[in-house]
Parts: sequence; C-alpha cells; structure tokens
Amino acid sequence: MGLDFTADVPDNLLPAWVAGWSACRGYTAAEEAGHPAIVLSDKTGDWEFFAYEPGDEEFAELARNTIASPKRIFTVLTRETERFKALAPQHGLRVHHSDQSMMVTNMSDQDAEDPWYRDPEFKTEIDRDGNVHRARVMFGDEEAAHGVMAVVDGFAIFDHIETNENFRRRGLATHIMRALAASAFEHIVEMGLLIASHDGRMLYQHLGWDTVCDVMILKPTDAA
Repeated sequence: MGLDFTADVPDNLLPAWVAGWSACRGYTAAEEAGHPAIVLSDKTGDWEFFAYEPGDEEFAELARNTIASPKRIFTVLTRETERFKALAPQHGLRVHHSDQSMMVTNMSDQDAEDPWYRDPEFKTEIDRDGNVHRARVMFGDEEAAHGVMAVVDGFAIFDHIETNENFRRRGLATHIMRALAASAFEHIVEMGLLIASHDGRMLYQHLGWDTVCDVMILKPTDAA
C-alpha cells in the first residue's frame, strides 16, 4: 500500500484489527468513548477497550471506564510504552503484560498459491464461513495445528495460530499461515494484521511481517 509503518499508521488500522479479531473469536465489535471495544463474552463477560496512542484526556476517560469494573481490560497500542507505564498507576491501572506486538504485511508480498506440506500424512483443511476462514492440519484423527483469519475492509486479520505440542518444530505454524494467506485472496485484501507474542515475532518476521507497535494490556489495580 506504499505506507511506511515506521511513521505512517492509517486511522482505520486499529478498528479493522478489532473487527477482524472479534470475527475470528466470535465477539461483536462495538464502540465506547469513541474507541473500538468488545465484550469478552466467553471469558469475563465484560468490556475490553482499545486505543492507539491515546492522548492524556483520552487515556483518562478510557481508564475511568476500565476501573468501573475489576473485570474490564484496556489494551493500548503504542510506541511509547514507558509513557503509559507511568500513566497507568496514576489512573488506577496496572500493566498486566506488555510482551506483544502489532505486526503488518503487504498482502501483495504473500503467496496466493495453496502451500504444499512435505509429509503427505498431514492433511490441510480450510473451513469458510463468509469472511472468516479456519485452517487446520490433521494427522489422522489428531489436530496438529490450527489458525483463523478474517477479512475486514481490505485487511486480513490472522489469529490463534497454534501447533499441538506433539507436532512442534515441523514448520506447521508457517504452513498454517501460508494456507490462510492463500485463502485470503478469495477476497479483496491489501494488508495483513496480527498480534504476535514475543516468541511468535521471529516466525512472522521470517514470513515478511513488520512490527508496527507494542501492545500493552492494562487492568484495574485491584483486579485479579
């Protein structure tokens, strides 16, 4: 898309990711205080709020909404983690964890051909439900790896890429990513998005993904 993500982050990136991630997990995306939000219906049953580089007033308002219930979560995407680590306790919040990253890729750099896995005993299956595609690799009756991808407004959002511990170090996570990327081209897609753990970043970098920013999970100070 010709964007330099070291400097230029489109305004619709966060809403698109929240909408796609919600679709992947069966949540319904909404908006609270002018920011994307969801209800974690299968976990806390309460709100999670999202913001990219919020200003001090925005942060304070979202923090007030968050501390209204100990079950609420405030997720901040930022390149200024130290700033928000300092702000959080001033507003009744604590850092739950900050070891994830938002990553992006230009989908034109991804392979549109269905990938081939070297061992024919492993079978790849793709289930499609509208804009949500679920991939899994089966070894006989056992699921070896799985992942999910949703397309929203030209973004392909990848989520839940996991390998069964009995099948790790076989390249299955890479295979799942490539299978989902290929299936994404059944829709109009320009950009891929995902949230990566510290351990997952190396895999995605190998596949041509770049880091946009850090992801901080904040909770009320008195939350479990």
